[in-house]
Amino acid sequence: MQYKNTDWSDMNNTQPQTTRGRPKTLNRDHVLQVAMTSYWGDGPMAVSINEVCRRAGVSKPGLYREFGNEDGLKTAALESYRDLVLSQLFEIFEADQPFEDALAALTGLVLQDRVETGLPTGCLFGKMRACRSELGPKTNSAIDMTRDTAQDRMQDWINRAKRNGQLDLQISTATAALYVDAQIASAITMQAESVEKSEISEFLQIAFSGLKCFG
Repeated sequence: MQYKNTDWSDMNNTQPQTTRGRPKTLNRDHVLQVAMTSYWGDGPMAVSINEVCRRAGVSKPGLYREFGNEDGLKTAALESYRDLVLSQLFEIFEADQPFEDALAALTGLVLQDRVETGLPTGCLFGKMRACRSELGPKTNSAIDMTRDTAQDRMQDWINRAKRNGQLDLQISTATAALYVDAQIASAITMQAESVEKSEISEFLQIAFSGLKCFG
């Protein structure tokens, strides 16, 4: 399966909008776009609520009215990331295709050219997981829910491959799902560290080879 690239052009305009005085309404989608890409690119703890307001061109009271507080904004940003970005990963797991084609699609998705798409490097979900002790309770609940959703999708995919005889039946489904998650996270980290694309591709081929049937 050739995994198609998503048009991210609407996401990439994160510059603050020029306005005179206090805007009459707050564009929730625009604020979420700015918050998500800011937390994604700079780190969830590196961007203050005041900086999000500046970049989005909105007032702090208006943002609080819409999202409640900073915890609410970060929760909404993660949910937006799940719906816009992680959903591509879920589509691969849910697609009716041979297991090796799914692995190729995963590799293609991970190796997407971030410069070409205009997206930040790294993974917002991974960055939030890494600093969850510094995040609020709502954001932590969203992290747990997102992780459970990802694990469920991966386990369903792995179980389907087992039923089709494409995976060694001795591999624990839960362990295999954790393994896949770890390899994807490692590859995304390498990409953020400017490791050569060919080297990341080779790493994934070796990593995923452990899940393939030998016969």
